[in-house]
Amino acid sequence: MLSIQHLIERGLTSGFLKATSSNSSSPAFNYGPLTSYLFFNFRQEWVQSFIRNSSGRYQFLWLDSIDQIPNPSPNMTLAWQTKITNNLLELPLILKRDEHVRDDDHLCLQYVKPTEDINLIRLANERTCFWKKYFSSRDKLEFLSSKQNQFDINYRFSQDTEPYLLETIRFDANDSSLNLSLNINHSLIALLLDSQMKSLHPLLAPHQIGIQTTMKSAEISQYISKLLTYKYHLRVVRLTDEQTADHIPFHVKLDDNSLKTGVCSVWNRDTQLNENIHVKLVTKRLGDYFKALDDFA
Repeated sequence: MLSIQHLIERGLTSGFLKATSSNSSSPAFNYGPLTSYLFFNFRQEWVQSFIRNSSGRYQFLWLDSIDQIPNPSPNMTLAWQTKITNNLLELPLILKRDEHVRDDDHLCLQYVKPTEDINLIRLANERTCFWKKYFSSRDKLEFLSSKQNQFDINYRFSQDTEPYLLETIRFDANDSSLNLSLNINHSLIALLLDSQMKSLHPLLAPHQIGIQTTMKSAEISQYISKLLTYKYHLRVVRLTDEQTADHIPFHVKLDDNSLKTGVCSVWNRDTQLNENIHVKLVTKRLGDYFKALDDFA
């Protein structure tokens, strides 16, 4: 396991972290641009997981604020995000874990008076599967029934630190609703720590495919990039020789001979294997791979 200091250095180099203070005795860090992409991708995965599991039984509605609908009708699923804090330096990012700060941002979801019973244990099992899908160190995830009618999912980075509370599932007997709350800051921290800011799950990676090309193979590169982006809806970035991109799951490399042979090489971050594939097949191969990941529960 890398030390916190090595993780910070990796985050600053790769773009997952951004230094906000030059004070060496008490450095402060904020999320970098890549973490902003990570949050957007993870929020989409979190929300989509409920839509998939509801099988269309509940009307799903995204709100700017829960106050928009004072009296929601039964059998609805409402989702909203709490107001983003302006005190960015107080985010509990890795080294800054202040238990007195309670202004974390949350994604909230509420099943409103469902006409069909939602079993709390079954829902807890669904949420457990969701979290295990995106973490490599699954032993650090804790699934606890902390109190009656409540289920918590935590991430414990080490035995010496307090766990990060990721998600809470609570049944409200007063209005017969199920409420879920995702701690955004804690979830981002846990994902960054678990992946060591390098091996993020391919569905969450800010960029999923990097393409390295030469002047002669630039036209083929554009062809592959457009297919991956518009047909398969994947996140593609062009790589330069000096770019640090070991967090990108796949690297497609085109050289001067690719124009003649029609062959490119594809490097897989997770297997460390390099495979030669014809350019006519590479887009479908990668598209099918990510589709299979998306379907995997």
